[in-house]
Amino acid sequence: MTAVRHGPTHAAHAAHAAHAGAPALSPVPGRVAAGPATGRHARVGSGVPSGPLVRLRTVVPAPSPEPSPEPSGRLVIDSSYCRLSPHLGARKVAVSVDGLPWRFAWGRTPIDLPAGRHLVEIEVEGGRRGWGHVADAVPVAAGHTVEVFYRAPALPRLTGSLGPARQRTAGLPVCAALLALGSLAVVALLVAALVLLVA
Repeated sequence: MTAVRHGPTHAAHAAHAAHAGAPALSPVPGRVAAGPATGRHARVGSGVPSGPLVRLRTVVPAPSPEPSPEPSGRLVIDSSYCRLSPHLGARKVAVSVDGLPWRFAWGRTPIDLPAGRHLVEIEVEGGRRGWGHVADAVPVAAGHTVEVFYRAPALPRLTGSLGPARQRTAGLPVCAALLALGSLAVVALLVAALVLLVA
């Protein structure tokens, strides 16, 4: 086997090849030196681009459209009680709409709800079962206000009244009769006591 020496002749041949535009032979076996630099590639060894830099554009995804708000309406509950049951004024009104509970004072109470039919339950707080429980389905139209009136009964264990107009007091005649009988009984007792004192 004859060894090949890289002498002056071999170096001159490599320089001539580089000047002619042919790729020069790399002294490392298995690698080929880079050819003439172009505008798309970086120079070997330095890493500096040989051509002009191209500004990259940042692609921003388009924002997803926001969902349209659900159409809603307003429910106004007007609650009241009879003057013959003044003790109810110290209690709160328990309202449940589709199973969601609230506690309000007596008077007008607005509630914003999605459009549709809603199960409205109302009673006066107090005791195990409350006072004057009533339930009804109330339709609420989008963009409209629906007003309902609740009237507590005059006596316990009676159903309250709920409707689109002012309601009558359930059990009012019976309550008035009981109060009248009680007043007469008290007057009779007072008269009997006076008679006994005078005698």
